[in-house]
Amino acid sequence: MKRTLLVVLSLLFTLFAGGNAMAAAERRVALVIGNNDYQNITKLEKAVNDANSVAAELRKVGFEVQAFNNVGQKKMNQAINDFVQKVSGGGVGVFFFAGHGVQINNQNFLIPVDMDTPRDPADVADQAISVPVLQDKLADAKAKYTLLVLDACRNNPLPKKAGRSIGSSRGLAMTNSPSGQTVLFSAGANQEALDSLGNDDKNPNGLFTREFLPTISQPGVSSTEALKKTRSMVIQKAKSVGHEQQPAIYDQTDGDFYFVPGPAPAKTTAGATAAAPGGTTTVVQAVDPKAVELSFWDSIKDSKQVEDYQDYLGKYPNGQFAALATRRVAAMSKTVSRSSDSASSPAAASATPAPSATASAPTQIAMGTAPPPSPPPSSGPSIASKLEEQGKMNNLKVTDLRAVKRDNLMRIQVEVTNISSGNQQLYYRFKWLDANGFTVWDEEPWKPLLVYGNQKQIINVSSPTFKATDFRLILQSPDSTSN
Repeated sequence: MKRTLLVVLSLLFTLFAGGNAMAAAERRVALVIGNNDYQNITKLEKAVNDANSVAAELRKVGFEVQAFNNVGQKKMNQAINDFVQKVSGGGVGVFFFAGHGVQINNQNFLIPVDMDTPRDPADVADQAISVPVLQDKLADAKAKYTLLVLDACRNNPLPKKAGRSIGSSRGLAMTNSPSGQTVLFSAGANQEALDSLGNDDKNPNGLFTREFLPTISQPGVSSTEALKKTRSMVIQKAKSVGHEQQPAIYDQTDGDFYFVPGPAPAKTTAGATAAAPGGTTTVVQAVDPKAVELSFWDSIKDSKQVEDYQDYLGKYPNGQFAALATRRVAAMSKTVSRSSDSASSPAAASATPAPSATASAPTQIAMGTAPPPSPPPSSGPSIASKLEEQGKMNNLKVTDLRAVKRDNLMRIQVEVTNISSGNQQLYYRFKWLDANGFTVWDEEPWKPLLVYGNQKQIINVSSPTFKATDFRLILQSPDSTSN
């Protein structure tokens, strides 16, 4: 059964901050609300389950959780105001709402259980909780970062008046995120999100929530990776039952953050502080290397592709699972050798217990503007081939660009340098392509990046889909561009 579910996650996390050290300890607070028992509109079945499951996961990773089920408008507003106060001044927070949601005049609303049957759109605005107002409250609280995830599973529950539905028939509206906020919808514009994959699906959670839950407690996985992995799995599973559900992400942030961070901020080096030569301003949060290795292994341990185990050995030649990976490479290589008529085979090389970094490293493109004194022959692409500038940028330059294929996703790192003494505003987005140059992902929104005078900024992204094997970085800078 498809039902209306709106989940809003408001997550305040540590950003990469130009010239400012990361806070050693930040308050991590969560408000979780699940509404099933609506009094005057269709009741729901899984909203409370979804909320309770998310609350439990957030507690596991150290959040101070306030959880409420089946609450009315007054209680929701009180809980939201208390939550905003707790995360004010740079706290880390999650707001999660599971229940009915609807869009009225291109604005999204959360519906409390005691809302009267509305006579017109104005009744909804008076009785429901406005998502834009919630976003403004969080922005005014001066949080470092806010993530809102709206999971609307969404046949419009509101009645018809004069032959037309009050509110849109399906889905929630796109949102304009304030700076420092990310918004994730569990389905795209005018799409319905699924509670189940069929009559035999006994999972107590809706499709989006069941895919999102495991990512919360994975150590060393950034929120960007978590959201994109969730998106990919939801798309695949919805398509398996003939349904179109594509979670949409709207990002207005510059940095990255983790549900399970490292124990303390990483020590910065001379090349990674605001006072360092070259002006690099990225501050990196520490992540347990063993946890990252375990996450990598978990992603490939059931793979049938020998290259995945070669990638692991290239990165972790003395890792926890190196012996097992070596045996699997050898076994797979023998299988390939027996089934091939070719006289030469890569099996022998790949069966060695410690592959060389050159042979087994993940596919990587390293592009630089200034080649070394004696560059080796290379057929790799140049930086310019990966850029699309909307107008010639005079003061901002892409001075380094690296792409690595790992876990079947592209990981991109871009270094942008401001060669002028004044601050420069950059806007960027990525175009994700397949091997034939065709677009495999929806057009992304523009993301802002402020680059201080004579300094550098780093952009780190992961591709949103396994289908992406190539990309273009699209740039525009109103402060630095001439046509």
